[in-house]
Amino acid sequence: MRVSSVRAGALVALASVFSVFTPSLATAQSVDEIVTKHIAARGGYEKIKAIQTIKITRTVATPFSSVTVVTYKKRPNLVRFDQTPKGQTAATPRGVNADGAWDIVQGQVVKRPDNVALEGRETDGDFDGLLVDWKEKGHTVTLDGKEAIGGSDAHKPQVTTRGGSVRNVFIDAKTFMETGVSGVVLLPGVDPRTKGPRTQQSAWTYGDYREVNGVKFPYSVDEERTAGPITTSMAHFTEKIEVNVPMDDSFFAPPAAPPKGN
Repeated sequence: MRVSSVRAGALVALASVFSVFTPSLATAQSVDEIVTKHIAARGGYEKIKAIQTIKITRTVATPFSSVTVVTYKKRPNLVRFDQTPKGQTAATPRGVNADGAWDIVQGQVVKRPDNVALEGRETDGDFDGLLVDWKEKGHTVTLDGKEAIGGSDAHKPQVTTRGGSVRNVFIDAKTFMETGVSGVVLLPGVDPRTKGPRTQQSAWTYGDYREVNGVKFPYSVDEERTAGPITTSMAHFTEKIEVNVPMDDSFFAPPAAPPKGN
């Protein structure tokens, strides 16, 4: 009887150990499974990695105006946005390269703070998507349950980038396509109310996926900006997505200042 009691006690102890460690293990396995199915749904890892550059031409419409935005991306983390307001012909660029983030303000090149540049490189400059190779990138991903997006349930992996930016990524529970992203975006400057960094709460909703070079991209993007200096809704209408377009690294550097006197 004593032996049976000892064995019973050992089994209870072993069960207690598994009850402590199983939830975290199950969560890690669930994240990996969701990411694997998401990559497959987009076209597969090899096809995603076969794309070296992306050029996206979109019209972004707000309640008051519209602007043409051409996005250029190149591995590993180079990105440039050329914005042309309606009725104008000259584009205003901004970008992120190996040296940092830059913008054009009143015709002058302005270098963005290091924290804004880091977030831009890890989010805007992310080439494959936050979930692809997330471990290799040094990110942390936890599964924050499910949430209804557009009438469908979506898994909600929360990504904390290596630099500390947090993004909620929504993966459709049936198709495993990315249906949205939300998070707090760092802005240049200091918030006069909090004396901390300026931020903007933003959410993007994706749809109308179409295949380009064997990989699916969203042609419909809706954006909501709340809880920040700009509160507005924007619709992004995709006109064209081109891949593996030749792009030199120098294209992502800020333009040279014009000679004095010009």
